Amino acid sequence: MHWVLIVAILVVAVFSFFGWANHQTKKQHAAFTKGDVVAAIENVLSDGYHDEWDLFLAWPIGDSYLESVRQRCIAISSEYSGAEKGKDIATSGETKLHLILDELKSRT
Repeated sequence: MHWVLIVAILVVAVFSFFGWANHQTKKQHAAFTKGDVVAAIENVLSDGYHDEWDLFLAWPIGDSYLESVRQRCIAISSEYSGAEKGKDIATSGETKLHLILDELKSRT
């Protein structure tokens, strides 16, 4: 009977840990800066893994302008993902992302 209690405590501990980690990620992502957003967009435009891009799309940002940029990127990702074989974002979607990137870089 003790093993049931031990398993229950372990399950609660695991769920608590992941809940805490999820909250920390959300809090950290809400504080994204222009540099973080630029880095995420550059990440998807580069070759290789796009974990930074995926995290950027997954969590809201506290700054209203940067959140609007994220929403535009979500729309581009939805529309142009999987449209060209071997590319995460089709070329026309990449062009739109480059325009957003230029807009961000020119903002002070």
